[in-house]
Amino acid sequence: MLNAPKIHTVLLVEDSEDDAFIFNWRFQQSGCECVVEHVSDGAAAIEFLRNASASGSLPCLMFLDLKMPVLNGFEVLSWLREQDFSSAIRTIVLSGSDQQSDRERALHLGASDYLVKPVKANDIRDLLVNICPPVGGASEKRH
Repeated sequence: MLNAPKIHTVLLVEDSEDDAFIFNWRFQQSGCECVVEHVSDGAAAIEFLRNASASGSLPCLMFLDLKMPVLNGFEVLSWLREQDFSSAIRTIVLSGSDQQSDRERALHLGASDYLVKPVKANDIRDLLVNICPPVGGASEKRH
């Protein structure tokens, strides 16, 4: 019997319901076949990652907002680094801030990339192409 292909998990850490809705819509437009899990603050992200680590099911990718209540994105990045999860989870910062200092700090703390909101479907697809193949296995870019 053939094993079903593994569906990868992407974690979205975003406190704005509107931004989360737009991200999910853009994610669907990207055509990538992954499960998106959404939490609304940094503390919930850490709890999610602790549980995922214990069950051996860490997400392959995390999209992380910077400006959030409870724990902000910088604090989550620092925690990831302390736990040595930064090598297991590719982290993309999503921010409304285009300030160079925020970008540099996020990258210094281990973020793989930094996207300014609103994100585009093409940006998501380009980041996920090797992790979550497009639905139907199509590899051509749609615009």
